Amino acid sequence: MKSLLISFTAILLGSLPSGCQSDNTKPSSSTAEPVPDRTAPTAAAPGASSPALLPPSAIDVRTGVEQQTPKQGYLQVISAKVLKAEPMQVTLPWMWGSDPDRPGGRKVGTAPGYRISYEAVLRWKPTGYGPKEKIPTSLPLYSPNGTDSLAGFQVGAEGLTKPERFKVSQIQPSTPVTVRGTLYAYMGQNNQKQSALVVYPYRDPFGLPEPNRMTFLPLKSTGL
Repeated sequence: MKSLLISFTAILLGSLPSGCQSDNTKPSSSTAEPVPDRTAPTAAAPGASSPALLPPSAIDVRTGVEQQTPKQGYLQVISAKVLKAEPMQVTLPWMWGSDPDRPGGRKVGTAPGYRISYEAVLRWKPTGYGPKEKIPTSLPLYSPNGTDSLAGFQVGAEGLTKPERFKVSQIQPSTPVTVRGTLYAYMGQNNQKQSALVVYPYRDPFGLPEPNRMTFLPLKSTGL
């Protein structure tokens, strides 16, 4: 396990997640941040090179769930808990696949990681409305309904492709709603050299592995 962590850390040198969201954008029934229609990282069956089993209580998943909400901040994560963490080899984003420890910086296709199923409580925080603007009584909330999906949660349907891959419900201002979802993360280390899970870059899947843009999930008493 230590050798896997060291190898993968060479790819993912990082710092603590920023997790910042702004409050100056409002959604509407037909206007919201587009949700990419992407297939989840192809995951091989668990094997000898898969990471160790982790109990759900060992993972603080909240900041990972935040990466699956609109970055403008009008959809807040109130709480989140892990239901299951399935260990497997998970495909890396294309630009994350250069391993400087390999001859010629050869591409590596996968890294030890997890498919994490979770339950979260979200709340729509109306922001960006003027003093005389009427806040809608409800808006449609689109939640990915497939296990292997890289789409996130969205309020409103603009930019949504293949809506059949989403569950639609209504969300009211400042009213909590419980949802379930799935995210992917890789074994790695944060900048304190502590074991942590590096969240798949949902908001910038085609970008470089920039340390200041990565999100880490701290691990609690795992013994790793």
